[in-house]
Amino acid sequence: MWKDLLPEEKEEYKKLILAFSSLTEMFCQKSVDDEILTPIINSKYQETIFQKVFGASAEDIGNTSYDASLKLKKGEKEYKYLIGIKTFGINSGDQKIAQFKKVSPQFSETIEIIKRNRDENNDATKDELDELNNKEYLKIARYISKLRNDRIDSAIENLKGFKIKDSDNVQSIYHVLMPSKKGNQPEIFVGETSYDKIDINNIKINGSTSINNVTNFTFTDGNHQYKYTSSDSQLYMKFNNKDIVVDEWKVIYADKAYDIFKDISNKVYNQDLNNENEITESYSWYLLNKNGEVELFSGFNGFYAVGSKMSKEYKEKRYKDLYKKYKNVIPENILKDIYSFLFDASTTKDLKIQKSNLRSSIIKNIKKLNQEEFINDIYKLLYRPFNEMYIPIPNSKYFHTAHPNFFAKNIGSVSKNGNKEKFVLNQNKEERKFNLIFEPSGDCITSYITQDNGKAIESYEKQSYLGEWILRNVFRLEKYEPLTSKKMNELGINGIRLYKLKNSEDIHIKFIWIDEDCLPDDYCI
Repeated sequence: MWKDLLPEEKEEYKKLILAFSSLTEMFCQKSVDDEILTPIINSKYQETIFQKVFGASAEDIGNTSYDASLKLKKGEKEYKYLIGIKTFGINSGDQKIAQFKKVSPQFSETIEIIKRNRDENNDATKDELDELNNKEYLKIARYISKLRNDRIDSAIENLKGFKIKDSDNVQSIYHVLMPSKKGNQPEIFVGETSYDKIDINNIKINGSTSINNVTNFTFTDGNHQYKYTSSDSQLYMKFNNKDIVVDEWKVIYADKAYDIFKDISNKVYNQDLNNENEITESYSWYLLNKNGEVELFSGFNGFYAVGSKMSKEYKEKRYKDLYKKYKNVIPENILKDIYSFLFDASTTKDLKIQKSNLRSSIIKNIKKLNQEEFINDIYKLLYRPFNEMYIPIPNSKYFHTAHPNFFAKNIGSVSKNGNKEKFVLNQNKEERKFNLIFEPSGDCITSYITQDNGKAIESYEKQSYLGEWILRNVFRLEKYEPLTSKKMNELGINGIRLYKLKNSEDIHIKFIWIDEDCLPDDYCI
């Protein structure tokens, strides 16, 4: 990518990066012996400058997503780049590229097997222990590689700069700035290497990092060398720093950095900024309930509900048609279980779970019959449409009362019945609709507020529109696969943010990670 960027834009990028690094001596003191300092590069500044200078779009979903996307023309062809932007020292070692702390319990038993193999073989060499643990290392490597690939796929679906088609020329790369070592002549080295999904089928285990740290190991997929560390459940990658250098810049430290900062201060605080991208109203909340789980039968898992929207008469007809069609090829006990699922009560949570377990048993048994048409018919009968879902608004009555004009000007009002209050929606569906803008992709779906107390956001024309985008693309779920906290942890998503920008009534939506120990300012539950 670097060689294909316009020379004048690369020069502008270089000047702006060097301008910041020239102020290094303002941020840290020299040592007693006046040793030359390492040039400072601020990673967020670097990302912003890259986006501004090269006209790239910001892509910052999650901790493994791309930082920018960029389109370039080369002759008649258009090339699309997905870019991870990083900075680290030219002499530094492996770099962290992903963390799996939330899902590390999934392979804790495997880690214990590795430790036990070491404890029971005290006299074994490193090579012998590596061979003994190879199968366990491979199991962990494949698991975390799939999680990383899923996160990348989810990030691609959220791209703001462009959409990717099968016919596109797409390259994924890391763009790296690497400052020189302390004591050396100050320089910044520009590096570039591929940023690919891990080739799971080609993983080869190299072995543990040392005989004293057998739960930390390295592996390769033929493209890159990776390292996994168990204590913090992090994945690192070897960047081969000096081999990926594509440009070198000399850094000159400013003599009067203080005066430069003073001049900036005078200019900035005498301006009247008018930012159209200013967020004027913002609310975020967890997507998990008080037990730390995703609701199983509603919201994002609306399709998983065990209660049917069909009338009793229509269900009777569907079952009779099914029975008549398959009674000679399907065991009677399976047909009876299907009947029980359709007509047994599901009025409590325990009954719903029982019916869900019964449905799982039915599906498991019918898959053994190798009757594809019957299997398809049963899925359609026992589940709601697989893209059926809605975005739940927690404490919706309070939310709409406290923020009556957030979604639309006249979605409803509070009605009192004795001591009870309810938020009653405007009967005119048109009055409750709004544009829902998915960030950072920029996709827009017309949506509206619906259900009791206005607790749900659904797509306006077809409920499946939201489901297709969120369930299939963002959460990477298979058809009829429920969303779980485990899946959300794997993708680094546990919350949602809705916000509005200055001079716009559109509602913007982002899927985010909320740290329970440091709640965001707009947290509203």
